[in-house]
Amino acid sequence: MLDYFYKADDAFLRGMGVDRLKLPERGKWLEALLADHKKPDNERDRFYLVWIFRGTCVGHSSINKIIPGDKAFIHLHLWKSELRRAGLGTEFVRRSAAFYFERFNLEKLVSEPFAENPAPNRVLEKLGFAFVRRYRTVPGVIAFEQEVNRYELRRPDQMLEPA
Repeated sequence: MLDYFYKADDAFLRGMGVDRLKLPERGKWLEALLADHKKPDNERDRFYLVWIFRGTCVGHSSINKIIPGDKAFIHLHLWKSELRRAGLGTEFVRRSAAFYFERFNLEKLVSEPFAENPAPNRVLEKLGFAFVRRYRTVPGVIAFEQEVNRYELRRPDQMLEPA
């Protein structure tokens, strides 16, 4: 998962809204991930799912800002460019969202992708995430100031159907 960010070229990172200069030192980031991984679900700030296709790790989703029984923010990353635009990302996010709703008893998932990055915006819309608003912010510690689109998906009346 870390290689996805550290090995990406600057243009790719910018396209996601990420500022390479804001990436934490690799060891510190890994240490933070592992420390959170050992916590019980009700104390976690983040949770990661790896996506496996034909026996190969091809991407991940994560949630952060987790409030068990309420909401979390979902993130989605398909690492393998050759698998993009084939519907796999949509299916992985659908399954990830269903898992997060169940595991953390969530009522709502929120996503705020970079407004100028069409892929995650398309995926979220396909899956029934409701567009809430567009606004300017710094959406995360590794991001630059940008326009984001806020989407929300509620449970259970908007549970995800297969794409």
